[in-house]
Amino acid sequence: MIPRFALLVALAECLLVTHTAVAAGNQQKTQQLIAVLRSDAALFDKARACQHLGEIGTKEAVPALAALLPDDHLSAYARSGLEGIPDPSAAEALRAATETVKGNLLAGVVNSLGALRDAESVNILRKLASDPASGVVKEALLALGRIATDDSIRLIRRALADGPESVRPDAAAACLLAAEKQLADGHAEVALVIYDAVRKANLPACYRAGATRGAILARKSDGVALLIEQLRSEDRVLRNAALTTIREIPSDTLAGALNAELERATPELQLQLLTALIDCHNPQSLQVIQAKAVSENPEIRRTALIVLGRIGGAAAAEALLKALAGNRSADESAIASSSLLRMEDSAVGDLVLKSLSTATDAGIRIRLIRLVESREMTNAVSELLRQTVDPEAKVAVAALDALRALAGSRELPALIAFARTCKDETSRDAAERAVCSLCTRTDASTSGGELVLAELKQTTEPTLKNAWIRILTCLGYAPALAAIIETSKDANDTVAANAIEQLGHWPDPSPIDTLFDVLQSDASAAQRKRALAAVIRLAATAAEEHQRPDDVVIGWLQRAAEVAQSVEDKRLIVSCLGRLKTMESFRLLRPYLEEPGLGVEAAAAIVQIVPALSRQEDASVIKEALERIVATVNNADIRSQAAKFADSIPNQSRPLFLFDRRSLAGWEGDTNTWCVRDGVIVGGSMAGNPRNEFLATVRDFTNFVLRLEYKLVGSEGFVNSGVQFRSVRVKQPPNEMSGFQADIGAGHSGCLYDESRRDKFLARAPDDQIKRLEKPGQWNRYEVRCAGPRIQIVLNGEKTVDYTETDAAIAGSGRIALQIHGGCKAEISFRDITLQSLSYAVANREFGLAKTNWKILSFSSENTQVEDERALLAIDGNPDTFWHTQWSGAKPNHPHHLAIDLGQKVEMTGFTYLPRQDGRQVAGVIGDYEFYASRDGKDWGQAVAQGRFERIDLDPSGRVVILDEPIQARYIKLVSLNAPGGQPYAGAAEIGVLGRAPEKRLNP
Repeated sequence: MIPRFALLVALAECLLVTHTAVAAGNQQKTQQLIAVLRSDAALFDKARACQHLGEIGTKEAVPALAALLPDDHLSAYARSGLEGIPDPSAAEALRAATETVKGNLLAGVVNSLGALRDAESVNILRKLASDPASGVVKEALLALGRIATDDSIRLIRRALADGPESVRPDAAAACLLAAEKQLADGHAEVALVIYDAVRKANLPACYRAGATRGAILARKSDGVALLIEQLRSEDRVLRNAALTTIREIPSDTLAGALNAELERATPELQLQLLTALIDCHNPQSLQVIQAKAVSENPEIRRTALIVLGRIGGAAAAEALLKALAGNRSADESAIASSSLLRMEDSAVGDLVLKSLSTATDAGIRIRLIRLVESREMTNAVSELLRQTVDPEAKVAVAALDALRALAGSRELPALIAFARTCKDETSRDAAERAVCSLCTRTDASTSGGELVLAELKQTTEPTLKNAWIRILTCLGYAPALAAIIETSKDANDTVAANAIEQLGHWPDPSPIDTLFDVLQSDASAAQRKRALAAVIRLAATAAEEHQRPDDVVIGWLQRAAEVAQSVEDKRLIVSCLGRLKTMESFRLLRPYLEEPGLGVEAAAAIVQIVPALSRQEDASVIKEALERIVATVNNADIRSQAAKFADSIPNQSRPLFLFDRRSLAGWEGDTNTWCVRDGVIVGGSMAGNPRNEFLATVRDFTNFVLRLEYKLVGSEGFVNSGVQFRSVRVKQPPNEMSGFQADIGAGHSGCLYDESRRDKFLARAPDDQIKRLEKPGQWNRYEVRCAGPRIQIVLNGEKTVDYTETDAAIAGSGRIALQIHGGCKAEISFRDITLQSLSYAVANREFGLAKTNWKILSFSSENTQVEDERALLAIDGNPDTFWHTQWSGAKPNHPHHLAIDLGQKVEMTGFTYLPRQDGRQVAGVIGDYEFYASRDGKDWGQAVAQGRFERIDLDPSGRVVILDEPIQARYIKLVSLNAPGGQPYAGAAEIGVLGRAPEKRLNP
């Protein structure tokens, strides 16, 4: 007992010391923030200081904040700070300000008094609420409602009953606020009087609906009668208010009342009550819903089936199974099946299985089998095997398809036997699919391969031979390859042809020599054609999966091209060459530009591989082919891409135009919402936009600078738009997208929002900056910069967001999309949409850190004799000078390193490397590298990046490396492990860092 008491005393002392230390730290921080407010600091710094004082400030900060209440730019921030200070002097300062500020500033102060629920301001608010000249009648009434004392309630009720007609809606809103506060505080009687007063007043329906909801809640158990009364109302708004309130007060009594009401309600109300029973039902509700599931009204039937699935339980499942087995429409059967699928109770699965075993109708059994498969009922395997011998082929096929997903290795022999003995071709094909799936999905691939190979070796029936060959090919069972090759010489033409075709589907190119033998043999023309197609297919797989070196695959394709005659075969060769992004594949493709019927395919393949070609000596050849495509190919998209690449040779860092000003080529979305008008993309309608719509690029982008101009105009609703990036389409609803959004309109322009993922602003620009920068209803310039986890937004030339994503699970690439927000009457227009990939120049310009205070920390060696090639020259900002390791005299070998002190701790997202630019890339460049970061310049830990600067000796343009996640460090070290050509040297013209100094971070 004593040790425990001593421990508690020690813990209390520790907490007291900690609290005291925190308080002292906050006090010091408060004084620093007050000093900022009283200084000539920038507007942004003062705004942030106000916000921080609202979090940690004490009464000492009140005078400094109060002094800013008359400031047009900082008043809102000052009020926010005062609202967060738990001292009476904060409210006192706001009350005093009502005598000095006017207009919008006075409205803000009044709102803050309401937010603080300051009872001492009631008299001040009474005067403002009764004086139209004050300009804040509405705000004063609402503040009185939030305060919700006896005096303030008396004032707002008087305004509701006797005030001018123009202020009664605002008085009603204030009454609703006061009643809600009273109800939350346990004063239901007071709240009920207020709610009833609003209900009986001559007001717009929305206020009466809110009061009706409150009156029902305030009556507690007695509110059921009032709720039912509203359900019978002819006023749709009141009826809907009652329906939404059901979810707030579920009870057995209410459920009983709803059951009774459902029997006498109109069809429209029946639909709404059925849905309400999901949240408020009792055992008797199930019988009522089951009765509605056989209603004469099809919409009521469908809704009842949906509700049964949501309520769940064995009784509901029985009703749904009856619907599934009954003579129902296709959509009702689908709803019943979907509802049964949603029920997770194991008893429901037992009922489904029992129904399957007793059902006699083939159509019903098929529905139940599909339900068993969807519910992943592995305990139904025995019953499914029984269904495979059903005389109705469709039932057998459905059972076999279900077994593909549910069977285990124990069922494999039975399925193989079924495939062997089955006489129906459709069922045999389904069994074949089931065997393949079962072997590849379980650990039965080897044993399954053995069993099937044994079947192949002992059968003479051609149809079965073909089935076993297809299964063995699907499995890629290596011991069977010799047997399949042997069957390619089978006397039966169909078996031989099938074997040749299946060899082309083998998972690796092992059979390719056999297929070339067929090409050179005296086999029939049909078999040689199949062999050629198989060769090309194997080559394509090898190229796509890098199973063989590119030059080997190209050799196969050259041999295939020598015998290819048909356009179809040549088209396959062209497609395969397009996957091999090498200069040799480019050269093989060029002649196909002249082939009739192949020009477009060849051009598309060339355009596909050109970005990977960077050899300077081939630039003229590449450019000539691209220009020919521009001049001859009858495809606008391909011509556009070819022209872009041709213009970019030898420099491929020019902007990509995402919009051609004529069409929506390269984009996808609802063309009823999006169109091109006068060279501008236009989305939405001034007649109304019922939901969010996005126009998205058909390809993904990772690191880039996106520039565009937008103009947003609207008349009603939430007039808003945005630019998505690193985003994807979501499955449900398919009109939505998920990912980062640069917001537009509604006071959010220049801010970064996370759409349909975290659903919050990740970084916001200050309101005054947005107001100063944006030109509502006019053209605005927008810029989005992405480099790894770092994102910047620039609005009309000024940076508003600088954000670093710290969640490694968030995708770093995705589509770009344009949004029009739902719930508004508005149009959004976009023009001049360009995207610049993150080349060396772009990366350094947009994200590179200044090298003002950089110093060389250490280096492995530097050459100072004969030539000046010191390590310092790698960070001097001059690309014409460079660091080179020692070559005059000693010639130390790899590894080499260069360590740099950045002068301060930075948040690093990547680095750049520029090799020597004097045309002599034989020596003094880095091949394989490792990159390290350190906080103290001593402990380097593991490399934060490693890789190879590919083709650096042939293409001396700079390289950009993006880190997997941001790193905070002051020191960096680049290690050269080797150099192209095996030279012992290393060097760099410039080394740069992408990132920022944390203390300069905007909008964290």
